Amino acid sequence: MVNDRLCTNRRGAAEYLNRSLETINRVASPKHRPTTGWREPVDVVDGQEWHALDDLDAFNASYFQAKRTVRMARVHQVSLEGDPDELINAKEFRALIRVTHGAWSKYVQKSSPAWEEDRDGYLIKPDLEEPGRRGIIRSWKRHRVESWINNRPGSAASTGRPKQDAQPDAGR
Repeated sequence: MVNDRLCTNRRGAAEYLNRSLETINRVASPKHRPTTGWREPVDVVDGQEWHALDDLDAFNASYFQAKRTVRMARVHQVSLEGDPDELINAKEFRALIRVTHGAWSKYVQKSSPAWEEDRDGYLIKPDLEEPGRRGIIRSWKRHRVESWINNRPGSAASTGRPKQDAQPDAGR
């Protein structure tokens, strides 16, 4: 308790916000505070800044979560022009989600067992499958591809560091 508020130092703030100490030191530095919105410390005792947990909660919402929301929107929002029932081939689908041919092949490999059970897998189940010279030609309706892209989880960047309580190779 500092000035009747529950507080922690920067190392504690890193743990509380599930961020690296380096990230906290950067966003909390006096140089970056005006742009990040990091609040001034409640007090400085023996050269150590003490930050209120409620201030950290507010910062998390206004900075880290806001950045994550913007990043997610940028990564996963497309509007596909044209007939919503028109079929898109695998090459077009792959280009829309910006993955290499090798990555696409892995997605298809991971999805195939679910597709065989007539359900979506890692990728949505194709609307049309036809035999081709080098395997199966798959196609998806434009509106289904658009919906899948706009609702898929994940992001282009990390949402934070790994949890500290993980036990690597326990039992080996």
